[in-house]
Amino acid sequence: MVAKESKPPKPLKVKSVPGLDIGPEELQMKQKADESLKKYWEFLDKPTEDGKPQFFEKKGILYRIYFGRQGEDAIVQLVVPKELRKKVVSLAHNTLLARHRGPAKTLSRVQEKFY
Repeated sequence: MVAKESKPPKPLKVKSVPGLDIGPEELQMKQKADESLKKYWEFLDKPTEDGKPQFFEKKGILYRIYFGRQGEDAIVQLVVPKELRKKVVSLAHNTLLARHRGPAKTLSRVQEKFY
């Protein structure tokens, strides 16, 4: 009996999301140039009422910290410029680990890390 020659496994098909290969400097520029984020830059490091979102800057990049229900940990979210928002959702939806749980759960998962 002759053993069959094994074929190499086929590579996984992964959709790429063009435009998300940006560095911190480009993200900083996009955040500062985005008109929809101007009001959040004004809230930077200002004290807020309990439970209200707060914005802070780390290495020139704008983040939002959200305090949910009492007793829950604070959630830190990267503030995404308008031109990258669809790409971020696309990344969460089209990757191998996305698990396609439907639009509401995909959006919820994105909102855990991005604002």
